Amino acid sequence: MEKEISNTAIQIITYLPKYQIGITKMLAEIALEFEESIFSNSPNRGPILPNPYWLALQKKEVVGTVGLLPISNHKAILKSMMVKKSFRGKALGLSNLLLQTAIHWCQTNAINQVYLGTMTQFKAAQSFYQKNGFQQISKDKLPGDFINNPLDSIYFYRGL
Repeated sequence: MEKEISNTAIQIITYLPKYQIGITKMLAEIALEFEESIFSNSPNRGPILPNPYWLALQKKEVVGTVGLLPISNHKAILKSMMVKKSFRGKALGLSNLLLQTAIHWCQTNAINQVYLGTMTQFKAAQSFYQKNGFQQISKDKLPGDFINNPLDSIYFYRGL
């Protein structure tokens, strides 16, 4: 899938391992925007790679990501929704394009409930989710098989 965003061709592709260095670089840049760490030091497990997982590329540079973790009973967890700072905002629409990619996959794969966790410092992301039909919920409303990032403290739900 390719979309022209503000005279800049953005391509949405399925994750390929060769782009992992670009993802790591983008996450390191995003981390610099916040005083609190956005990375978990939890020794329990390594990072879980979403599946499906999509990348937004501009000339082979990773500028955004989004993924899903399907769980039981036609539910999924939205994971790794990240957009490079210079590609954020309503004018470019990249966040919306990534979210719609994930939602479309859910709708075509019999997923009718999407959950997510996010960190307190991600205020703009929280506003984005609410503007896109997600409702904030308490942690006790999450499915029993929800896979939680230990740094997440705010949770959202959207029915499809």
